[in-house]
Amino acid sequence: MTTAVRGENDTEHRCALVRALWAHVQARDWAGMRALLHDDAVMHWPVTRERFEGGDLIVRVNSEYPEGWTLAVKAVDALADGRVHALVEVAQDGVTYFNHSRCRFDGARIAEITEHWATGDAPPAWRTAEHLGTGYRRV
Repeated sequence: MTTAVRGENDTEHRCALVRALWAHVQARDWAGMRALLHDDAVMHWPVTRERFEGGDLIVRVNSEYPEGWTLAVKAVDALADGRVHALVEVAQDGVTYFNHSRCRFDGARIAEITEHWATGDAPPAWRTAEHLGTGYRRV
């Protein structure tokens, strides 16, 4: 029988873990990031159809990403099923990337991360207020 860590199933605690995860990534504190992941954690990148198995590999792919980026956590929200969603904005070389991630937990550590990455592209030329009418605008 395992003893639960106080607060480990608490949504505030889980949200704090996700905020800490991204803070470690921004700081390039790979040991700190690794401490939050289960040894057998899994990360999915559905857009590029990649899967990373194991906490060490998850840290490795993040640590080896080419330098020059900064990230800002825009939102961290508890989901009804116990997972936590985070919206992160990353800037690198004049390009803005957006990450929506969902984390699943096992005890006090992250067991699974699913990340959807996208770039901040301009809308297509045909999407204009002149074409679409009232209610459309670029922000």
